[in-house]
Amino acid sequence: MQQPALALWRRVVFVDWHGVLSRAPYWSTILSDRRHPLHQALRARLGRLFSDADLLGGWMTGQLSTTDVVDRLGITEGTRYTPEHLRRHLERDCRTMRVNTDLLTVLRVARDRAFVVIATDNVDCFAETFRRITARRTGRPDALAEVPPPDSFAAWAATCDDLVCSSEVGALKADPLAFFGAYLRACDLGFADALLIDDRSDNCEAFRAAGGTALRWTMHADPLAEVIRTLDAWLDTPAGAWPPPARVVTGVPRPAGTSVTATPAAVGRG
Repeated sequence: MQQPALALWRRVVFVDWHGVLSRAPYWSTILSDRRHPLHQALRARLGRLFSDADLLGGWMTGQLSTTDVVDRLGITEGTRYTPEHLRRHLERDCRTMRVNTDLLTVLRVARDRAFVVIATDNVDCFAETFRRITARRTGRPDALAEVPPPDSFAAWAATCDDLVCSSEVGALKADPLAFFGAYLRACDLGFADALLIDDRSDNCEAFRAAGGTALRWTMHADPLAEVIRTLDAWLDTPAGAWPPPARVVTGVPRPAGTSVTATPAAVGRG
């Protein structure tokens, strides 16, 4: 996590990555190509990785790097497909992960009234990719130069103001004080000023217990209108006064600039 800019708006919307903004897996281009020489071996080793809580947890919380994990996978195929090849392939796939453009269009409108921050239990190369993509906004020399696919992470990451990633903060969202606390303090905000959109009920319950507002929502399963209604109602309700009276949650479009329903392109399948 970088030091965030001073909060111009006194609200922050945290949005989950996998299951909400994207469903793309790691190494998606290899896993989707049965002809790739590493396809079978990688699929088998990833099955073991995701069943090893200690190894996966270490990667997600920054105790292990992507290089460490790739080395432990032990996948090679001649001199061309080395662990370094797998690491570089993952970095490239992070940039081109397909994203939920309908939801990101809604969030882009919501940025007129709140910070929008990706909040994800994720690994170091994902966080590094986000930092390089968004460096284009500040002209930093580590910015990515290529033109990305139109529905990719690289094309849409700048829609979000910042990132809170478990590999950078050393904690998972299941511990909201450890995961979100430093970011909120740096913005001079509290949990009462924050909304989480996440596909896991346990993360949402923990966030509410810490004093925040949460919407459990899953990409391609729940209607996008549910996000729009929740954002409209939450942004119109004073901090700490959630939930609002039932009549507030109307989803009725308002003048441009006052509601996330103001942009017709925001309405989609979710």
